[in-house]
Amino acid sequence: MVTLTLTRGRVAAVLARAAGLLEAEQWHAHQNPIIGAIDRAADFVPGTGRTDAEATSLAAWDALAQHLGDEYPQEWERRAGRTQAEVVNALRAAAKEVSA
Repeated sequence: MVTLTLTRGRVAAVLARAAGLLEAEQWHAHQNPIIGAIDRAADFVPGTGRTDAEATSLAAWDALAQHLGDEYPQEWERRAGRTQAEVVNALRAAAKEVSA
């Protein structure tokens, strides 16, 4: 659930941008994981004190987990045989769910 001053549209936009980043940069579960793309899409840099960006990143991560049936996204993306297309499609589907 999206809370605080976050809008569903903002969270959906972060998820969609993360999908685009991973599509362009080539997703890799260990070298270019989902959380890194979500953080970049939210303009979150750990340690900078930008609580709005951090909250947006966390909300996007939670929305992806909900889309995956409450499965932890990191475990999901590291499952053997996972493809870039599956990752990108999951992020885009989560974005649609959040904005619906």
